Amino acid sequence: MSANSKYAFKKILVAMVWILLSSGTIILLIAAIARKNNEHCAKIEIDITGVQNNFFIDKKDVLEILQKANSGRLEMRPLSSMDLALMETELQKSRWIKKAELYFDNNNVLEVKITEREPIARIFTSSGLSFYLDSSLARLPLSDKFSARLPVFTNFPTDVKILSKADSHLIRDIRTISEFIGTDPFWMAQIEQVDISPARTFDLIPKLGTQIIHFGKAENYHEKFSNLLCFYRQVLSKKGWNQYSSVDVQFRGQIVGIRRGAEEIKTDSLRAVQIMKAIIADAQKHTNDSTNIQLVQPEDNNSNINSSPVIENIPDEDVKGNKNTDDNHRISAAPIHVPEKPVFENQPAQKKTVLTSHPPSIEKSNPSLLKREVVKPPVPKALQNVKGKPKAVMPSKTDY
Repeated sequence: MSANSKYAFKKILVAMVWILLSSGTIILLIAAIARKNNEHCAKIEIDITGVQNNFFIDKKDVLEILQKANSGRLEMRPLSSMDLALMETELQKSRWIKKAELYFDNNNVLEVKITEREPIARIFTSSGLSFYLDSSLARLPLSDKFSARLPVFTNFPTDVKILSKADSHLIRDIRTISEFIGTDPFWMAQIEQVDISPARTFDLIPKLGTQIIHFGKAENYHEKFSNLLCFYRQVLSKKGWNQYSSVDVQFRGQIVGIRRGAEEIKTDSLRAVQIMKAIIADAQKHTNDSTNIQLVQPEDNNSNINSSPVIENIPDEDVKGNKNTDDNHRISAAPIHVPEKPVFENQPAQKKTVLTSHPPSIEKSNPSLLKREVVKPPVPKALQNVKGKPKAVMPSKTDY
């Protein structure tokens, strides 16, 4: 056999081996796919991530979208009947989902990875509408699930979604300033809101102090915030937070502060007086309204006074109130009778109901009994020569 024939035979043999290996691989792959398609979905694992984990969309919402795309439950469904690409598309239609990734692991568990959009600012338009803005400049609607604590921008000039060139530049400036404020704890606590002027510049409204900070546009924002922080440390902390009516940081390398004039101070004082008058008037109005309500008063009688129980071993006293040490002079404590109501001079005689007095109680005393006449009866003859310590017998308890 010549060398050429040997080479040709060897070449044919190698080609046949490759064909067999390729065929075997294809057969195994088809078998694996067929076996995989005949298997069922074991369960679903949903993982939602965000920059600060502000979940405006939860796992329940994601599961509802997936079930709607597959017309029913996903557990125990054949894998061949589930279109992962379609489910990813349906998930990304949600405004709060930035990216969705779905795949099956080796245990036939459907892994759903959701990247949520993260709002960086809340914007109010000049007409009163409100929406969130995320880092990709996408508008996000307000959510009933969560209200994010973000920098607030007011008086955005338009409500339309397709912005002009000037408004597009303004929205990028909003993103720049909002990201800086949102990542700095001091400015996040100090800046109440950012007002957009008609010239599309920014005015900062602080929480501490009455001055307006004219910030200008977003360029050189690092330097502007640094200068403003130096102004807070070196000037306002010594002069007072209400010393200036406005502070301008638009100019490079300097800060212009305008002191509050006498007219502004007078206006603020008058305004404070007006507020106090309004508060007092409102309080008086509520007071007058409350005095018009007449409550039903209970009858002024002593029908709820119960008689006292029997008291034993009371201290011995004579008629004048002095204690006696001699057993021969001990007497019993006789009941004290008092009129139901005090009797004053020049008052017509009325029929009085005599009640038996009772020991002091922790309950509030009746004002009608504060002034009363105490009548001390004489000692009965039967008890004058009684030896030993007598018992003070009070009337039995009765219900009136």
